[in-house]
Amino acid sequence: MKNTMIPNTFSINERDRRWNLARQIMQANDLEVLMVYGDRESAAPAPFCIDHYFTNDRLGAVVLFHLDKPPVVVTFAPMMVADHMQAAMRGDLQWISPEQIVVGKTGRNIAQILIDLDISSNAKIGVIGLEPYPPFYFDGAMPFNTLTEIKKRLPNIHFVPVYKQFFQLASVKSEEELAHIRHAAMIGEAMSEAMRATAIPGNTEADIAAAVTSTCLSMGGFTAEILMGSGPEYIGWGQPAWQYRSQKPREIQEGDIVLTEIFALYGMYETQHQAAVAVGKVHPNVERAAEVARECYEIGIEYLKEGVTFGEVVDKMEQPLLKSKGWHVHPLIHSINPYGPIGFGTAPGIESLPIAQKYRQLERLPNPGRELVLKAGMTFAFEPNCAFGYHLCNLGGTVVVGKEKGIELNTNSTYLMRADI
Repeated sequence: MKNTMIPNTFSINERDRRWNLARQIMQANDLEVLMVYGDRESAAPAPFCIDHYFTNDRLGAVVLFHLDKPPVVVTFAPMMVADHMQAAMRGDLQWISPEQIVVGKTGRNIAQILIDLDISSNAKIGVIGLEPYPPFYFDGAMPFNTLTEIKKRLPNIHFVPVYKQFFQLASVKSEEELAHIRHAAMIGEAMSEAMRATAIPGNTEADIAAAVTSTCLSMGGFTAEILMGSGPEYIGWGQPAWQYRSQKPREIQEGDIVLTEIFALYGMYETQHQAAVAVGKVHPNVERAAEVARECYEIGIEYLKEGVTFGEVVDKMEQPLLKSKGWHVHPLIHSINPYGPIGFGTAPGIESLPIAQKYRQLERLPNPGRELVLKAGMTFAFEPNCAFGYHLCNLGGTVVVGKEKGIELNTNSTYLMRADI
């Protein structure tokens, strides 16, 4: 890959744009402080890393904006400071100065920093980290003990959840951000092709995961994991079972469908790719499910445009699924960069399977964000999926909201791919 294809590091102008966004939120809510929680490193997929949006640095900090001053970055360990020093020695462009960094990501320490900033005793503090953040943080990401310790020291302050306002502002990407997202999509396209080329009889799911991951890393991208399943039939969704149970990776056989969700990141900007590969002749229900999923995808592309609501897009996308009388296992569409609205729709899920009756309680996940009015420059993961009986197929990729229709960033994983056998 030529270096000219790789986007430049984010500029100081981009930093100032984002810091001004934080101050917009503060002004709109009459906040004295905006507190941005960042989850630990390696908490993927769907990491809650909004701290990175404001620091362009190592993950896992709490960022404190106070009035119009430069933010204070409360990091988890001295190692982050060592990395910051190393970057300065190399001449890397950094957004945060040494004077802004404090070690000690605990509620007690954060409270002391707020006291040292001389905030009002009854200050309103906006918090990014309290509200639901599907698909993993339905009770919010910020730890209970962090908030509790801050409240002990500052009992009269008022916490104000502001993630929704942050999403509405930050989800519309700048040209610098879109360049990173397009680059991630290019990496994801190559990862999807590596998955297709490796999904052949005799290889294992581990071989596929290794090929996908190595492709990403060799291109200067980052990926934390791959969701995968395979077999003549498959109905699950998540990490391959051998990653969390003590069992051998499954060997691919002719007649299998291999289903994946591939995460490609560049500069912490993410694209997703729903790569599905038919290994020889697969069950007719798989082929039929792929046709339904592709129809859902095409409809979504037409409706992902400025001015319509997210709920309208979900309703349109699921029409072929509803008409087919199939069921689905994961969302049809959700936002990325950052996460927020998620669209499962109303079509049946796994509760429709006879085997589901054995389970004590099955609940559908919520569909937050239906009221969101789309704006050009927002990014969404398309992952339409359909199943008939125990035969599932999904496909899709990353799409940018356009003025007239969605802008596709990749193509190969948007169709059922075929193994070379």
